[in-house]
Amino acid sequence: MTLFDLSKELVILILEELDPWTLLQFCNASQWIHLIAFNCTALRYKYELALCGLKDGPRSLQLPRARLEQLLNHKRGWPTLSWSLEDILRIAPPTIIGVSGGFLFHASESSLNNGHFQWTLQLYELRSFRKVAAPLRHLKYNVPFDIRRVAIDPSQNLMVLADLYHPSNNSVITARLHFLDLWTFQQHRQAAQLRYTFHTDWWGVLPPGQRIWIQQVEICGNKVGLGVRLEIEEGEGTTELMIVNWRTGRPRRYSGDLLSFQFMSEIRLLVASHPDDDDDDDDDDEESESEEPTMTWEHREDGIYMTERGQRTPQITLHDISDDIEPPFPRIRIYELPESWSAVSCMQICPNASPRSEAEVTPGTFFYSDPSQRIVVVSVQLDAKAIPAGCSRNFMLIFDESLPCPPGRGEEIIVRWPEWRNRCLVRNLPDGAHSLQVVGRRLMFFDNIAAPTATGPSNTRDDPRSRLRMLDFNSYAPNYLQSLKSSPAPWTWGGSWTTITAVVPHRVLPYIRTSTVDGYDLTCINVTEDGLVLYDEYEEETIVKILTFGKDPRLRGRNLAA
Repeated sequence: MTLFDLSKELVILILEELDPWTLLQFCNASQWIHLIAFNCTALRYKYELALCGLKDGPRSLQLPRARLEQLLNHKRGWPTLSWSLEDILRIAPPTIIGVSGGFLFHASESSLNNGHFQWTLQLYELRSFRKVAAPLRHLKYNVPFDIRRVAIDPSQNLMVLADLYHPSNNSVITARLHFLDLWTFQQHRQAAQLRYTFHTDWWGVLPPGQRIWIQQVEICGNKVGLGVRLEIEEGEGTTELMIVNWRTGRPRRYSGDLLSFQFMSEIRLLVASHPDDDDDDDDDDEESESEEPTMTWEHREDGIYMTERGQRTPQITLHDISDDIEPPFPRIRIYELPESWSAVSCMQICPNASPRSEAEVTPGTFFYSDPSQRIVVVSVQLDAKAIPAGCSRNFMLIFDESLPCPPGRGEEIIVRWPEWRNRCLVRNLPDGAHSLQVVGRRLMFFDNIAAPTATGPSNTRDDPRSRLRMLDFNSYAPNYLQSLKSSPAPWTWGGSWTTITAVVPHRVLPYIRTSTVDGYDLTCINVTEDGLVLYDEYEEETIVKILTFGKDPRLRGRNLAA
């Protein structure tokens, strides 16, 4: 007896025991199974989860039919960027603004009556139709220091604030991380200490033309990563990376050129860098000796100076950051990039906003991006005088997060570019591309274009428009695009939007490309699993548009500033 000899009721009982991905494979293999699953609410919910690259959240009181309705609305919104709710926030020009952990934050400095200054940090919880409807929280805290970066992990009730101290004398420049409870603004009860002070290798007052800033702050479980960059010339500088276990206070340190990072897990760290000559490869000593040095830095009393320009190939390195391993971070695997990219002036890993594991999912979430399906996006900018054939000055490297892994038995630690180039995608970017944002398998950015005139495209930028672009690398997304492309996008932000959606073939996999054009000039964007946050900055105020995908008839839109 085979599965097809059983009654429909027995088949449904068997299929209900399968995980979403296995059920999807069954449906792809048999039209009969697909028909059964499509007409059973619980099975279709599982099927749609796998089709969208999502995972089911913890069990809740919400019925499968309600979850399926939420999921289908979420699924229909993204390919055409059709949001169902728009919230507006108008604020005075902030010093910093952004999104982290499902919260919009902005901080500003104001003067007090006694002549002193005080920072105010405000947090607005972003709307999500993937959770049970609840009042959105607004938090406001007074902060006694200059905030430079904010990172939030609501699954641990953790908020990390970073500030930077520039001494007025010839002493060391330091950065500090403050480990706070998100709801009380006191020291987090699991933190080893309220703050951790990181002493950089730089000191004194920086001369004109040089600047130092906090480039990255990322949270992953019990680890917090801090990137501090010193820029010496335009595009030239050096970066220091520090990883600290905020529950034990144990730090790790790493320095390099063009350095950015992304946590793969609490014990794995991915680093993009332009290696120095001192970073010898143990398995390739002869080749290392013959290579020209990258660049050296001379620290004089009046600042840091670059004495040589680098020639070595940039690379992406997987490091072990386990607590039981002594620093520096041991390299597990090195992925080399093309030699023609040696003149890179900027290389940045774009942080992925989707959860890395189930532990990072906010309680009460119905469904979320599958952590095993995340992609890594590295933005690259080349020197204008050394752009190889087929490349624009700005481009991006895209690959699955599962690609970087420890070598197997008999495999080399160093992976040459020809050995892994067919497992990634290199895509050119417009010269004016801004705000590359990654969530799950989606990539978004925008670029400004000249507004058209009655006689054709304008050659001036007096009236620019912002073209918002989305690339969806879910391999199953093109399958359901045909049923959605005829649906008009309900644009609600000032004027008429033009929407273009298409399937783009590639040797790795097809993907959805969406472009929208509006009559406004965007300043920057943020992307979450639930929607978009668009910023339109003026001299007197910043307008924040929060566009949420999905639909919940129990909620109505409101102005967050109200």
